[in-house]
Amino acid sequence: MTTTPFITKSDQQYDIDVTDGSEILVTKNGEKCGSIMLSYREFDGDYYYHITHLGLEGCKGQGVGRQCLKLHKEIFGEPLTAGSSYGGKQDDGSHLTGDGPGFIKKMREEGIVCREDNYDDPRDYEFE
Repeated sequence: MTTTPFITKSDQQYDIDVTDGSEILVTKNGEKCGSIMLSYREFDGDYYYHITHLGLEGCKGQGVGRQCLKLHKEIFGEPLTAGSSYGGKQDDGSHLTGDGPGFIKKMREEGIVCREDNYDDPRDYEFE
């Protein structure tokens, strides 16, 4: 487990723990305040991590989610994908709810999460 302290825009410190690649845990003063779950996948010879759960309600709007995903990419060196921004639940069960679509859209624009290449097939991403 790799723990990295992160100071937010509002001068709050959060600790980000990146485990074996399948979970990113966010704590503040030793208390859990959020997590991101990921699934390691392969499609047509491309390996990537797919975001399956965004649970950052206890620390949203502070840049913590962005930092979590950036750290994951730095540590594991694989692309990140997420459910489609268009439509409901996908065949694999992934879907974006609440603030998720807006957050993922922003992460795609910044190049942190792969852009969707074909909206009809949620597994078709523009890998870097």
